[in-house]
Amino acid sequence: MPPDLQADATWLIADIGATSTRCGLCRVGDKYHRELQIFKNEDFDSLKNLLDRYVSSLNEKPSAGALAIAAPISGDEIQMTNREWGFNRLEMAERLDLKRLEIINDFHAVAYALPQLPNRDLVEIGKATAYRAGTRAALGPGSGLGVGAWVVSDGKGVAMYGEGGHVTLSARNEDEDRIIAKIRERYGHASAERVLSGPGIVALHSAMHGDDMKSSLEITSGTVDRKCRATMEQFYRFLASVAADLAMTTGAYGGIYIAGGIVPDHIDQIKASTFRERFEEKNRYRHYMQAIPTYVITDPTPGLTGLIAYIAERSAR
Repeated sequence: MPPDLQADATWLIADIGATSTRCGLCRVGDKYHRELQIFKNEDFDSLKNLLDRYVSSLNEKPSAGALAIAAPISGDEIQMTNREWGFNRLEMAERLDLKRLEIINDFHAVAYALPQLPNRDLVEIGKATAYRAGTRAALGPGSGLGVGAWVVSDGKGVAMYGEGGHVTLSARNEDEDRIIAKIRERYGHASAERVLSGPGIVALHSAMHGDDMKSSLEITSGTVDRKCRATMEQFYRFLASVAADLAMTTGAYGGIYIAGGIVPDHIDQIKASTFRERFEEKNRYRHYMQAIPTYVITDPTPGLTGLIAYIAERSAR
């Protein structure tokens, strides 16, 4: 910790997605955030103005900050993927009068949250044949598709993240071959995010039925309609395939966790879908997959939970 930053410093924490931003405060050693406010990003022309609004509303001014943002993080220049917001870390720290400002990817923060989540904030989808300690991995369809993991070795864990939402989407049958061909024709590359996101649900519906819907909400909430039901069933099957590949790649014995802005709002849908059956369909590795539980995270602020854990780790160095 820098010598000019006190151990009991108040930290600004913010989980910044493409659609909304969740802001709070914490101190090192806290288990929970406070002063939670949630903002719609469309109400602001920049992240600087949004965070200015939040900080100016506080009686207690933060002297340090940690941001989890839906963007690749490499250096001080940050550019979001699914929103036209960019900023410089040093300029942002000066603007907010912060002595220290840390920035990580939003699913890097979710990865830090995974070992912190209590059972009350989880809903299991299906039933696993085993429940073990070990690596846990997360993915979350929202405005995009985030991916992260808490990787355990010799009893110690480390948070990792990448741009796993942009892996190539694969098909299991001829119907899915045709869907993916249409996605590829439209975008050039049929990545997982092109289907497993809010805009992706609209693209998936168009590829399956030829109907152009205005928003994913029309489809996720319109499942009394035969076409919408078919779209969401296929959405959960594709989600299961990507989740299963993530589980196998990371060796996630501890489970796969689903976050994001879509699935936690539609738990009854994923429970009624063939998500779990598809997740387990790995031929010779069926028994391997059956022993990996799958959960939906119902905590509405896992990114803030993860940032608190991240701050505790960094402050101990």
